[in-house]
Amino acid sequence: MRNRNIGIDELTELFIADTPLIDVRAPVEFVQGSLPGAVNIPILGDQERAVVGTTYKYRGSEAAVRLGYEMISGFVKQTLLQQWLDFIHRHQQAVLYCFRGGKRSQIAQQWLKEAGVDRPLIAGGYKMARHFLIDAIDRFSVNHKLLVVVGPTGSGKTRLIQDIGDTYPALDIEAIARHRGSAFGGLSTSQPAQVDFENRLAVNLLKLQQGIQYKPVAVEDESRSIGSVYLPASFFAHMRNSEVIWVDESFETRVNNIFGDYILDTAIGQAQQSRLRQQRVALTGDQEILHDQALRLFDKYKHALQMISKKLGGQRFQEVSKDLENARADFLHRNEIQSNKIWIEKLVKYYYDPLYLGSLQRRQVNPCFKGSRGEVAEYLQSRKQNG
Repeated sequence: MRNRNIGIDELTELFIADTPLIDVRAPVEFVQGSLPGAVNIPILGDQERAVVGTTYKYRGSEAAVRLGYEMISGFVKQTLLQQWLDFIHRHQQAVLYCFRGGKRSQIAQQWLKEAGVDRPLIAGGYKMARHFLIDAIDRFSVNHKLLVVVGPTGSGKTRLIQDIGDTYPALDIEAIARHRGSAFGGLSTSQPAQVDFENRLAVNLLKLQQGIQYKPVAVEDESRSIGSVYLPASFFAHMRNSEVIWVDESFETRVNNIFGDYILDTAIGQAQQSRLRQQRVALTGDQEILHDQALRLFDKYKHALQMISKKLGGQRFQEVSKDLENARADFLHRNEIQSNKIWIEKLVKYYYDPLYLGSLQRRQVNPCFKGSRGEVAEYLQSRKQNG
């Protein structure tokens, strides 16, 4: 970074470089939204911040600043300073920020300098950086083309996006959202806050636009909401108005893909394989952990099924629920997982296909190419080579 304090014109460079950041705001502020790459080492805790804020309101700025210094003096100050120094020792390019680039980050910068370490801060703080990132999403939506990958559930759209990422510009929205985008699509990790999702989406777009020139970025078709987060309006509208490519796989292939994603490659499949390898009656410690995780996953699928029960209809909901319960019993008592394909097949037939294919029909989707996942990947490579 060229300047001691980083202005808005340097934020693109900062985010593309995955610059480590020290957020000195209070934890409550950090949880509500932070910048990608940031760690929270607050200069004031939540309670201290509230007390200083009250003092500012009733007694003015000078009294609030004096109280803040009193709260973080002596041993408290030295402990805090050492935490900053330790982080900077591990990440020597670290940059500081607070909410507006004011007192808190300036104090942190001064204390570090007195300790022999000079690090820059973001001049406008989190507020300026947040506006910059939102603007980055809007600018991308205006200036760069998208190629939206559509196809029925289980077609392998996400895997296609992941597979081509090294050779063709692609954006994995579901990885950023940490959700597969369907009723059963929750992952073991929690989803980011909405603000964090938007910030990370923006950084991914900044990185993409550095080398794509005029090539359309491949992105999987998504609803506006992806689990608990939702796409910014400008970006979602851009997706809906973009060119489309269709991944077309057989019903059997799609069921097998879903079985792989939701059963075979999860704790359920891992627990089953572990038992097959060990051939023991009693579970070992690691097997017991996997076993419990697998049962929790079955419970999670049961809950997801209940969430879509009205759309399934009473009779079909009962039918699929029974199949899911039978599959759970097969796993529990026989260490067998293949029966999961029964409820997966019905879920695709009764719920996913009517919902998604109906949506494509209403949108009057007219793909520029339609083929298997492998054929779509080849088409994209040829398209890239031909400019």
